[in-house]
Amino acid sequence: MILNRRKVILENKFVIEGRIVMKLELREYKLSDIDEDEVFSIVIYLKTDLEDIELDYLGKPTSDKDKFEESFSFLCNHNGLSSALNRLFIELDSRIR
Repeated sequence: MILNRRKVILENKFVIEGRIVMKLELREYKLSDIDEDEVFSIVIYLKTDLEDIELDYLGKPTSDKDKFEESFSFLCNHNGLSSALNRLFIELDSRIR
């Protein structure tokens, strides 16, 4: 996996669910080395004061080059951001138990 591109969604510290969120970004990893058969994995990355986590955002690889920008646009609206943060916190909480 090669990091192809990334976009910062949030970089201002804020407290939510008892955690200090430091950074939230969308990342795109290139899964194949062949340019004609490009396949990407889009993940969401969260850095808090205590931990870091990366989760597969789409749930499957994609060859659609526009999917990264579409995902970023969705995450930049309130509903997309809140659902992504909820999903990340659920995953973090399940790791603690």
